[in-house]
Amino acid sequence: MNIIGLDLGSTTTKSVVLNDKRKILGYQIVPTGADMRKAEKTVFYASLEKANLNEGDITTVIASGYGRERSSYAKNQITEIKAMAIGAEYLFPGVRTLIDVGGQDSKAIKIKEGRVENFKLNDKCAAGTGRFLELISQVMQIPLDEMSSVAKKSIRYPSLSKTCAVFAQTEVITLLSKGSSASEIIQGSYEFIAKRVLSMAASLKVEKPIVLSGGVMKSKSLIKMFQKISKEKVHVPKEPQLLGCIGSAIYGLAQHK
Repeated sequence: MNIIGLDLGSTTTKSVVLNDKRKILGYQIVPTGADMRKAEKTVFYASLEKANLNEGDITTVIASGYGRERSSYAKNQITEIKAMAIGAEYLFPGVRTLIDVGGQDSKAIKIKEGRVENFKLNDKCAAGTGRFLELISQVMQIPLDEMSSVAKKSIRYPSLSKTCAVFAQTEVITLLSKGSSASEIIQGSYEFIAKRVLSMAASLKVEKPIVLSGGVMKSKSLIKMFQKISKEKVHVPKEPQLLGCIGSAIYGLAQHK
C-alpha cells in the first residue's frame, strides 16, 4: 500500500509518498504560484517519479492545506492543523508544541499523542509570517535564501518597534539610512518574527518538546533566535515544509488499515 499526502498551501505546494511501513519514498515542493492545479500536478507526478512508482500503485491520496477542497487528485481531505500535528508526532514522537511560520500565516499548536489539544492562528497580519521576511528581503535587496548567512556576520541588532509589517519596512529603511548594517537589520527582523510568534503561542502555555516548521525555518540564524528568545531547545525537521503532507499521508494509511 502506498499513499500520497498533499499540502496545497497558498505559497508552496508539497507532496510526499509513504508506503505501508510509513517510510517516505519520495517528495516534492514547488511554489504554488497563480495556478494551484498546475503546482499540484507537478508535485504529484514528481513525487511518484522519485518513489519509482506509477499512479496505479497509489492506494489513495489525502490533501490538506489552503487548497485541499479544490484538489484534482485527493480522495479525502483533512485540515492543515490536524495534518501538521500528525506529521510532527511522526517526526518527533512526544512533541507537545508545534510552531509553524508559513508564507501567509503562523500557527501554534498544542499536541498530545499526535492529537490537537488547542491552537492559535495568525492569518490576518503579515507580521510574524514568511511574507514579512519577503518584504524585508525586497527592501534590503538580499535574496531570502542568503539572509541567514548574512545575519551570521553580526550578533548586535536593532529591535524593530513597529507591529505592522508595512511600517516595519519603513523602519528598516530608516535604520539603513542611519548606518545599521544589513546583518544587524536581518537579525533584528528575525527577532521581530520570533517575538511575534512566541507571543501568540504564549497563550497556549508552550510545553516541551517544541518543534519549529515552515519554509523560513531553513534559516539557522532564525532558529537560533527562536531558541534565544524562548530560552528553550527547539527541534526542526530536516525538511521543515513537509509536516502537512506527511500528516495527510499517515492519516490516509490509518483509514486503509
